[in-house]
Amino acid sequence: MSRKSVNGPQMSQQPSPSRPQCWECRRRRHVCDGMQPVCAKCQTARIVCPGYADKRPLTWVTPGQAMSRPRKAKPSSKRNTAQKSCNDIRDRGRLPIRAAPSTSQSPGTGTESDSHTEELDLPAPVELRPEVCDIIDAMLYYNSHIYPDLIRHQLGPNSFVIPLTIVENCPPAITHTLVSITISHRILQVAEDPASDQAVKPLWTRLYRHRDIAVRVINKLVADEKTRKDIATVVSVYTLLFAMLQQSFKPCWRTHVDGLMSLVRLWGSLSAIIQAVPGMELSMMALCIVSVLANTTSPRDNQLQVASTEEILSLSQTYYTETFFPSIPMPPALFAELVLINALRAEAPSDTATAEAELILSRIESFDPQTWSATRPAAEREDPTLQADWLLIATLFHAAVALYAILSLQSSGALPCSSASSSASSYSPSPSPSTSQQSPETKRLESELEIQLELSRARHARQLFALLESGMSAPRVRKRMTWPLLVAGVEAASRGASWEVQRYIGACLSEMGRDQGSAAPGLARRVLERFCLGGGSRWDECFAEPFALVM
Repeated sequence: MSRKSVNGPQMSQQPSPSRPQCWECRRRRHVCDGMQPVCAKCQTARIVCPGYADKRPLTWVTPGQAMSRPRKAKPSSKRNTAQKSCNDIRDRGRLPIRAAPSTSQSPGTGTESDSHTEELDLPAPVELRPEVCDIIDAMLYYNSHIYPDLIRHQLGPNSFVIPLTIVENCPPAITHTLVSITISHRILQVAEDPASDQAVKPLWTRLYRHRDIAVRVINKLVADEKTRKDIATVVSVYTLLFAMLQQSFKPCWRTHVDGLMSLVRLWGSLSAIIQAVPGMELSMMALCIVSVLANTTSPRDNQLQVASTEEILSLSQTYYTETFFPSIPMPPALFAELVLINALRAEAPSDTATAEAELILSRIESFDPQTWSATRPAAEREDPTLQADWLLIATLFHAAVALYAILSLQSSGALPCSSASSSASSYSPSPSPSTSQQSPETKRLESELEIQLELSRARHARQLFALLESGMSAPRVRKRMTWPLLVAGVEAASRGASWEVQRYIGACLSEMGRDQGSAAPGLARRVLERFCLGGGSRWDECFAEPFALVM
């Protein structure tokens, strides 16, 4: 039988003189007959002949099929452990594919190995960074970004502003919490919308990782009776609390405060810890300051009690100064009145509460920012810019504290509201038991008090709004504007101020959040926006749940 009848298409009976080898015969290590256009052996085996081209054609490989296996290293070879790990990760990121030989090699050699492959580089699997890398990175970031910014905007010597130099002897929970704080600062300064920005998603992963490590360590310390009362445990929980205040976009901070206060009660009180442990006055006084400011933005029936009013006032007289806590440069006299206002808010309305409220307002009105700023240390008075900043701060906080006293005490019922304010909202405080039995003289005096309160409120509101732009344009003052902006926002919404004013306050808070690297100002902006859209006019309507918006 002729070859033609067997193999189908007619082809040359004699192979070409060069005896080319088709790629399939090479792979199978057969002697190719070199027939054109296709190899007869491939046709007989019912295989599609790949031809005689100079380059090896691509071949379909079944998924999961191994084309080659790397040789094992000789037992005598020694490699660095870290390098071996890196190489293993890199090798796992490569996939072999069939590849053609170099064009410089003759296709007729017939000596190519079946294991000839070409490696395809793919992204290596994600590897978690070593913890020490994040710790060193956090130290470098703090010392190069956060610390210089704090020094540059410092109003005076402050024990809170120190560089991070050595964390070797720092407890693990505090170390990982500090790392999470620096990562959070970086996220909040870079991203326009930190919660949804994909560019900072890897940073959030690192933040949660270190926070998780810190929480696990703290849980072990608290669960062990031997370490539960240690000062390292108290400071670890304290540090985590302030980290949550900086990072959280939701008011979930009270659980951490409750945990911290449970540990404090093991020592007795804040004063007992301060007396027993040198250097703890900084931390405990900062906790008092944050709690006082948090109570201003919390419901009157849900106040945070880290200590009694008398103890807070005593600690304030001993340790508090306007430069003690970086973000609250409030004059000590005004801070003491703030403590008393919070205590009075929590009381039921009565004639005694009204009389005490009037005394508080009279003391606030008698405060003179000009006189107070003139009593600053001589070194500060020699700097005209610093002297102007202190005067601006004193004036801002004077107006803000006076407005807060009127708004919050009217909302609680300790001070009477004008008819205009009462009709602006459906909410009304509980009346005094003797309201229905007031004499004409008492009603006249109350009416005069209402007029005085409205005049005082309008005067302080004008002063506060007039100074907002000046405060935001002064670099050192801008860092301390969160609480005055909060008071201004409530006043603007309750008075029905223009949208331009309310948008300006919101924009200032957003800018402060990026400037400070803190989530609290952004949360304050959302609280004010909700209050404005709700049409409320009372202080307690704005803060229906406890917030800590200044830290």
